[in-house]
Amino acid sequence: MFVVIMGAGRVGYLVAKMLEEDGHDVTVIELDRRRAQDLSLEINGLVIMGDATDPKTLEEANIKQAHAFAALTGKDDANILACILAKNLNPNVYTALRISNPKNKRIFERVEDLKKYFNFIISPEEIAAEYISRNISTPGFDRVLFPREGAEIVRFEITPQSWVAGKTVRELNLPKDALIVAVYDKKGNLIIPSGDTKLPEEGSLIVFAKTGALDEVKELFERVGKKD
Repeated sequence: MFVVIMGAGRVGYLVAKMLEEDGHDVTVIELDRRRAQDLSLEINGLVIMGDATDPKTLEEANIKQAHAFAALTGKDDANILACILAKNLNPNVYTALRISNPKNKRIFERVEDLKKYFNFIISPEEIAAEYISRNISTPGFDRVLFPREGAEIVRFEITPQSWVAGKTVRELNLPKDALIVAVYDKKGNLIIPSGDTKLPEEGSLIVFAKTGALDEVKELFERVGKKD
């Protein structure tokens, strides 16, 4: 996949490095000359010093051949304009829009006329804030957030003292908005569970749940006591 990235700040740099490590071709457009020069020494792809809100710069970056375009600067207005220009130059390009102001993110998700320009909208600040608040209010989770869906993927450890150890999934009576999607024994062997799957005496499990069900799930899997 060929990806054009706008912005070589912390987010843009990390995305570029991750994409390259996965074998994708990357071109980065950066307005700041010094940052562009520094980045050119850190990634294998092309780094262009220029303004991605200028169609000529996007064309120089071969936007018409790109599979994806990610606008990742800290400036919402510039990111929005660049995505619109990228779509106009290449209607098939997949656009990822970074929005720093969560209010702007909600507007662009709801206005139908704008959705055609933005395939994916993300606010790292909003995700970070939600992640921090979740860990403060309900500590002890290894978690992945799905803010739009109001759900999370959470990892729980099972010890021989756990109430759930040795029970079947069906016996747990999980809340309707929670689902065990993977079980690992103490050797790390993966089991995709059914209702009859017996949980190991020691290991871990992965739960996919709506945020509102997590307190009940947490209480269940952290309960200590003899099996019924």
